Amino acid sequence: MTELKQLHSQITKNGLNHHPLSLTNLISSCTEMGTFESLEYAQKALELFIEDNGIMGTHYMFSSLIRGFSACGLGYKAIVVFRQLMCMGAVPDNFTFPFVLSACTKSAALTEGFQVHGAIVKMGFERDMFVENSLIHFYGECGEIDCMRRVFDKMSERNVVSWTSLIGGYAKRGCYKEAVSLFFEMVEVGIRPNSVTMVGVISACAKLQDLQLGEQVCTCIGELELEVNALMVNALVDMYMKCGAIDKARKIFDECVDKNLVLYNTIMSNYVRQGLAREVLAVLGEMLKHGPRPDRITMLSAVSACSELDDVSCGKWCHGYVLRNGLEGWDNVCNAIINMYMKCGKQEMACRVFDRMLNKTRVSWNSLIAGFVRNGDMESAWKIFSAMPDSDLVSWNTMIGALVQESMFKEAIELFRVMQSEGITADKVTMVGVASACGYLGALDLAKWIHGYIKKKDIHFDMHLGTALVDMFARCGDPQSAMQVFNKMVKRDVSAWTAAIGAMAMEGNGTGAIELFDEMLQQGIKPDGVVFVALLTALSHGGLVEQGWHIFRSMKDIYGIAPQAVHYGCMVDLLGRAGLLSEALSLINSMQMEPNDVIWGSLLAACRVHKNVDIAAYAAERISELDPERTGIHVLLSNIYASAGRWDDVAKVRLHLKEKGAHKMPGSSSIEINGKIFEFTTGDESHPEMTHIEPMLKEICCRLRDIGYVPDLTNVLLDVNEKEKEYLLSRHSEKLAIAFALISTGQGMPIRVAKNLRICSDCHSFAKLVSKSYSREIIVRDNNRFHFFQQGFCSCGDYW
Repeated sequence: MTELKQLHSQITKNGLNHHPLSLTNLISSCTEMGTFESLEYAQKALELFIEDNGIMGTHYMFSSLIRGFSACGLGYKAIVVFRQLMCMGAVPDNFTFPFVLSACTKSAALTEGFQVHGAIVKMGFERDMFVENSLIHFYGECGEIDCMRRVFDKMSERNVVSWTSLIGGYAKRGCYKEAVSLFFEMVEVGIRPNSVTMVGVISACAKLQDLQLGEQVCTCIGELELEVNALMVNALVDMYMKCGAIDKARKIFDECVDKNLVLYNTIMSNYVRQGLAREVLAVLGEMLKHGPRPDRITMLSAVSACSELDDVSCGKWCHGYVLRNGLEGWDNVCNAIINMYMKCGKQEMACRVFDRMLNKTRVSWNSLIAGFVRNGDMESAWKIFSAMPDSDLVSWNTMIGALVQESMFKEAIELFRVMQSEGITADKVTMVGVASACGYLGALDLAKWIHGYIKKKDIHFDMHLGTALVDMFARCGDPQSAMQVFNKMVKRDVSAWTAAIGAMAMEGNGTGAIELFDEMLQQGIKPDGVVFVALLTALSHGGLVEQGWHIFRSMKDIYGIAPQAVHYGCMVDLLGRAGLLSEALSLINSMQMEPNDVIWGSLLAACRVHKNVDIAAYAAERISELDPERTGIHVLLSNIYASAGRWDDVAKVRLHLKEKGAHKMPGSSSIEINGKIFEFTTGDESHPEMTHIEPMLKEICCRLRDIGYVPDLTNVLLDVNEKEKEYLLSRHSEKLAIAFALISTGQGMPIRVAKNLRICSDCHSFAKLVSKSYSREIIVRDNNRFHFFQQGFCSCGDYW
């Protein structure tokens, strides 16, 4: 540049600065240099020339300057120069317009591009193929497919650039099938594709993940005898990897003599995507021995592979390479390293990397939060989340999801409310988490609000969110709303059908569950092990023993799914509820795997209902062997002995529990009234509403006695007199909740109770009679299922 300035001074000194040729050569030289300084100098020199000599003979100078600014990425400067040219009255030619259109393309200046197109038509250059190709490229890159197609269709003559630009435009807009179809049309009309065309079409096949189509394109390479260059090899490897033909991709990679860095990065990143972490590290080893020097893209794949393998040793080596080669300045590399250390349980190392980052992006903060959440360190996750200078939707979603994962459902809902007050707009990921939390809380009013919020905010309703809403309404005891959402879903996978069958299970509708399962099969959805759990649960709640046996046997015989422990557990529960305890015990003894404590627990619970002390003691002994710390089983056994009046055995079990320092979990029930949750605990007289609840309980008991209610005192598991038993029975948490609801809600309003333990037989009879006497629908969700009480009947058919 210094020499060029000296030469310009010499030209001026010799009086040659008035000659257009001298300045044209000067500007051309500045353009070739392609630096900001050289182009600024050229622009100033042009302005001085026009000032002294006018605009005659300057159109080539303008074109050269426009080309220079456009080539080095300063599109907006090129557009300014073109505007200057037009304002001065200088006439652009067919070389000027492609350069300015290139500038508009690089700057995404659609409005200015439209104006340039107008000038092209006005000046009669619309039939110039070079100009037309530039227009096609401009419109294609800006996503204006209709405009691009109109220009192409009006062309009297088309070359390979015309077709390649058109194909590229469709591919850029995501119209990959159309792009590939155009390629075959191009070949059919006799236009020979070049390497740029082939890379674009092969990449479109990769996006479609259509191996058959990709191989048809590859056949054309051989038929047209096209030379395969490095770009095409890279595209082919990428296409085969994305289409799942990993062996073919590897063969092409291995046969390539001159492997470049891009090719290595392509195969490694695809191996990561396919979950083949060991292959990533194998390619890295080969690269270090024979290939080019790894760059940041290489290390991203390598670090991700170490994370997938939980290989902290290799991860540390990758971290060292990053530091030695100055790659730690790249945010995404550091974020991947943070994620790797977190996944490997090295939180201190992850924090050290984070602390040393000069530019902590949102992704960096979110990587740290997600790592703490994954490792169950909610305290640290909260600390980082609170310290974030600028949290985004991902941060909020991560925290809401973590709270749901940790069963902190109220906290998840509360955080969602704070998120709204902060002005953060929720997306489908947020609402899936919130819907899950709401479902576990069983808060129907909140569930309806959430459904309305999704509609109001026009949140994208996909299959995943639809499934979450079906499950939410089912858990809230509203199977009708669950099925309404399910029926409106456009696409349903096996998870969606499982949620719908689960809704049937919640209300004990075994027949409805079977009908849904049959409909699922008719629609060609292949069942998995999870859907059979939902189906068997529904049949268990409905007491459909024969259908249960048929479904259980069909798993392996018809669908090739070997029953797992959870399926055996469902069958034991089904048989146990029906009183077929010996049959349930035989099934357990015939299991292909070792029965776990949950299966024995199902049998033990059935023994309590049917008062079979001998099998109960046997089941409890098996559970103690499997899980000595599970004190709840001993509590249940104690209750079974108490029901049978075997108080000496009760004393022995309770002494054992006392020695272990175990305590029985008290029964508690909650009820939602006007958006507020009220909780009640069995036997708790300190509730602030007790002065109103007690008179109501007395009134209820009087009414119920008049219609034949007799308290079932076997549910009181203490050795006390009958009067005291009756009093203790009246203080069960669900009875307190129902009494409070009757005095706190309007006539005819449904009553919804959520209970932490299984409802006892007396409370079940109590709720049935209250529903009849007070003409109220009562919905009780215990830890096992829903009970819908109406006019003295329960949805479970007393098969609870």
